[in-house]
Amino acid sequence: MTVAHADAVDGVLRTVRLSGDRTLIVRNVTAADVDGLDALFAGLCDDDRYSRFFSMFHPPREFLEQMTRVAEEGGFRLVAIVRGAEDKLVAEAAYVLLPDGNGEFALTVAEGWRGWLGPYLLHALVAAAAARGVPNLLADILVVNARMLALVSSRGYVTVEHEASELRVAIGAAQPAKRRQDR
Repeated sequence: MTVAHADAVDGVLRTVRLSGDRTLIVRNVTAADVDGLDALFAGLCDDDRYSRFFSMFHPPREFLEQMTRVAEEGGFRLVAIVRGAEDKLVAEAAYVLLPDGNGEFALTVAEGWRGWLGPYLLHALVAAAAARGVPNLLADILVVNARMLALVSSRGYVTVEHEASELRVAIGAAQPAKRRQDR
């Protein structure tokens, strides 16, 4: 695997050469990604879809179109696409701007692409938020979503709220969270 970094040249943040004449490209979302987002969410197992949307919700096209316009409202979204014989969108990560100036983040990585990609996307979101003056990124995470809790634990987070089935966490974008409250 060969990795090339770019400082968002044409919206591309990272290019990774894969086996079989394939390339993974991490870039800013565009309107052309609606079908890829649709396929990504349709390909999730029920548990993964529930972890992402807190329901078995499959987003309608209008929702997906809105996801591609997040930058118009001050947010930021990345997609990871495998280029080869066929292009396939395998991950998305974003934050939307909240009225208080913080951002709310979420990310989805397709089965088979988990590992370094989720942490990389979260790091890219935090860096983008910091560069844009967004002080904190928040997320609601189901307490049974061990993968996401492990991911935010690796960054350091603060529990903002705790309910029986979910946590509201904050990750400092300007600087790492000072502490992490145990569940």
